[in-house]
Amino acid sequence: MMSTVLAAKPNVGFLASTHQTLTHSSSSSSSSSSCIKNSMHLSILFGLIENYSVFPPAQLFSLSRSAYNNGFRRRLLGPPASAVGNKQRVWRRELGFRVFAKVQAMDYTTIKAACTELLSSWVPAKIEKIVQSDRFTLGMAIRTMEHSSWLKICWNPACAHISVGDTLSGNDSSVSDNFSFGEQLRYLLRGLAILEVKVPEEWERVVELTLGVRPSEPPSKHIFIEIMGRYSNVFLTNADMGVLACAFQVGAKMTSVRMVQVGGKYQMPPVAQGSPPSNFTGMLEWRSIVCATLEEKLVDSLVQAFQGVGPGLATELMAQAGLDANSVVSKMPEDGWVSLHKAWLHWLTTLREWTFAPGTVRSNGSYSVLGGDSPYILSSERDMHIGTCSVLAMLDDYYTGIHEGEKFQQLRQQLVAKVGAAAKKAQAKVKLYEDQIMASNGYAAISYTADLLMANLHISQPGASSVQLPDFETGEPVTVALDPLQTALTTAQKLYKRSQKLRRSEKAVAPLLANANEELSYLRQVEVSLQQLEEYGSPLDLKSLQEVRDELIEGGYLKVPVSGCPPPTNKQKKKKQSAPENLTGNMRHFTSPSGFEVLVGRNNRQNDVLTNRVATDYDLWFHARNIPGCHLLLRVPPGQVPLDADLQFSADLAAYFSKARASGKVEVSYTNPKYLQKVKGSKPGMVKVEKEIVIIGQAFDPLSVPAIVTAA
Repeated sequence: MMSTVLAAKPNVGFLASTHQTLTHSSSSSSSSSSCIKNSMHLSILFGLIENYSVFPPAQLFSLSRSAYNNGFRRRLLGPPASAVGNKQRVWRRELGFRVFAKVQAMDYTTIKAACTELLSSWVPAKIEKIVQSDRFTLGMAIRTMEHSSWLKICWNPACAHISVGDTLSGNDSSVSDNFSFGEQLRYLLRGLAILEVKVPEEWERVVELTLGVRPSEPPSKHIFIEIMGRYSNVFLTNADMGVLACAFQVGAKMTSVRMVQVGGKYQMPPVAQGSPPSNFTGMLEWRSIVCATLEEKLVDSLVQAFQGVGPGLATELMAQAGLDANSVVSKMPEDGWVSLHKAWLHWLTTLREWTFAPGTVRSNGSYSVLGGDSPYILSSERDMHIGTCSVLAMLDDYYTGIHEGEKFQQLRQQLVAKVGAAAKKAQAKVKLYEDQIMASNGYAAISYTADLLMANLHISQPGASSVQLPDFETGEPVTVALDPLQTALTTAQKLYKRSQKLRRSEKAVAPLLANANEELSYLRQVEVSLQQLEEYGSPLDLKSLQEVRDELIEGGYLKVPVSGCPPPTNKQKKKKQSAPENLTGNMRHFTSPSGFEVLVGRNNRQNDVLTNRVATDYDLWFHARNIPGCHLLLRVPPGQVPLDADLQFSADLAAYFSKARASGKVEVSYTNPKYLQKVKGSKPGMVKVEKEIVIIGQAFDPLSVPAIVTAA
């Protein structure tokens, strides 16, 4: 029975911000008003949002039109406000889903916590390698006396951050060679080490890395990481603060406040508006500062009144004080002010004593460096519910999912557009060739008419426009059109030539039509693969999408880099094909009722590997019959026989992972892999089935049934 199937919970991280979003700085004096305007504009642009009132204005996210049309609103907001309660949120969290009102920006408190942990655990550290994996991400392989890892610096407007992680996506020096900033840093930082990490100015979202040869010598370089939303940037300076390199230059055309360019002097960003927080501010004075902003919502007042306070921190402090996130300043009770001021002083004490702790804020699903109200569980440990990690590991887990989710959506949108255009072109070719073949099918009738003329030349009269001739078989009269200016013999010869031309045309177009149909079937299969990869849930999804991109580049459908990633070189292709470490590691894994492993390919390349390299004579191969879909393999150990429940389970999965997913009942073919034939020169994932058994599969989502869960 299906209830015996063991399950691993899905890991889904959603992105609520893209390059086209209407972002704003949390420390800006006009952040709340601009956020409200942007939110109203978005509600008009994209339609009424049912649960608009669930989140305060400062937490409203913004979406691009393409992201909204692709279903972000449905996946991020979920059901209407009336249907979203604590039970609904807890249920989604128990399944491993993480629902975000928006991407949480790194505020001053988070930056301070990251710098504290870097200073205590990773300084001094030798810089061994530098890789720029994409336009906005830089990785430094650092090593201390105890351990080594990757220091990740990201200036992406949607998820700017600094973190430390064990792996770096896109860790390939040949890819990094395509970005000049990473190449400059590799040259200028050769042989240096990180000697100090600090926040150069209080309440500013800037991290300074001091670099030198060794701690006993004066520093020679500085890296300034400005984490400020769309204004995020990275600068490399010498000891005298002269800018040597930067992620992007800020010239006079971009700003009149601060110009920072290569060759000039580095200057700190302008001081944010608001009062600097202080432990020595009494509650009455602190309260008067908050009320002086004239903002209606309390969270907006806190953001506007003080430096270093963002919406995330303000919401968490209000939660600690037992206040609602939508609390209004004018309706705040006296005991609410007292509780909030107490939480405020505790926050300042944490900053002063560096007693940070990772956690999760349940009210909005965001992370916290003040402990939150529940432990933060890493994506890799979500099934085990361990919930113990460092601040840097938490930041790496959170922002890696956000960053890769954004890359996933951008890449998927471009691939869908490219494949759709190619499929439309292939469909037009198929129709053209079919019309040509249909037109050429009349060559036999034309040749027959010419035979009639040749057999009855004596009947035709010169100058006649037509002639009636007896049919060879029935004897019935047949009217044949003639050219009055030509003889019947000349007309017959022209008919013979036309018949031969149409016959040659049919023979020439037939293989072209076969190739066009094969190409169209292949592109339909790619479309199904992209449909199955609709949402980002784990790094495997992004890797599968990148495999589709590489496959399309090899097939000539993509000739330019997609989403900032250059196409693989011939050397990279040979390296990938020579010694694959794990052929099935990136495939979908399921467990049948009898405990047999079920593998499902995510794209054509994986389908090809699954069918031609992984399958053995003991396994069973499944595929939706005459419908584009994924290849599925039921792994049967030698000497064992699968039960009917195993076959039905596999057929149901094959039906779900096909183009006929919405049809309910789908015909599914299954056979032994020895009856599959790979046609020479065919596209990846295309096979010929010589012998098959048909079974009806029920297309259902395996994640929708609690008893059926995936391992990958």
